Amino acid sequence: MLLMAAFFWGSGNVANKTVLQDMDPWSAVFLRSLVAALVLLPFALGELRGRPAKQWLRSCALPSVLFALALVLQQLGYQTATVTNASFLVNAACVLTPIIAFVVLREKLNAPTVFAAIVMLAGAFVMSGAGSSLAAVNQGDLLCLMSAVAYAAWAVALGRHAMRHGRPVATTMVHSILAAALTLPLATTLWNASARPLIAALPEILYLGVFSTALAFLLMVAAQSRVSASVAVVLTAAESLFGAAGGILILGEVPGRTVLLGAAMMLAAIMLIAISVARPTRSSLPVVQQKDLRP
Repeated sequence: MLLMAAFFWGSGNVANKTVLQDMDPWSAVFLRSLVAALVLLPFALGELRGRPAKQWLRSCALPSVLFALALVLQQLGYQTATVTNASFLVNAACVLTPIIAFVVLREKLNAPTVFAAIVMLAGAFVMSGAGSSLAAVNQGDLLCLMSAVAYAAWAVALGRHAMRHGRPVATTMVHSILAAALTLPLATTLWNASARPLIAALPEILYLGVFSTALAFLLMVAAQSRVSASVAVVLTAAESLFGAAGGILILGEVPGRTVLLGAAMMLAAIMLIAISVARPTRSSLPVVQQKDLRP
């Protein structure tokens, strides 16, 4: 589930950039979040039917706010950051998450997770070639790095919420509703009252809303009721790898040796985490209460 989520995020990297040719970042976040919420609504209502939701909704508040913040910062960053730099900087979350989990939750850091996080980050760095441009960080790069911090904090808060309450569909819907509500005021202010930009950006909006938001984050929420936040974000850092594949297949990009080397390093890290999850140590297991977590 986590690798599928990474695929949908990675394949949506190009859409995150090209959608800004037709509309502002606030409108892009609002529309993709609205589409995601509408797609998830009927399934979320079925998941919540006949079950008390007060404690679940209260627990869902913090990860929803962090999700909206991360989404907005990332989309704002795409205004001036390149897709390559943005992908690398946002994936810094794979290193930040274990640190935040250790500081906030005192979650133990096992050796495979730490090593895989380092290899994953190094692979993304090599693949993107970001070393040649990070010395001159622009505003978009800084916003993407801030987005990585928000994503890391979101992953930690989400892991805590998912293990206690489950309901992945309803949780993802609340995430999307809040993101849409927070961006609506600026989206309506900056909207030029013309249907042409909306029609031009519709393919990107639908893909980002249905696949990169609704389905991808639903998979992330569902998976985090079974694995720790640190493992989850390291696996979803494969977004950079899938983003490169999207560039090759869709945009006709030809990968160089450094791209192939970075991809190989990331695949090695993914395999290491997959083995670690398949044969976890006692200290690496998330603490889950003995209760039904099914939707």
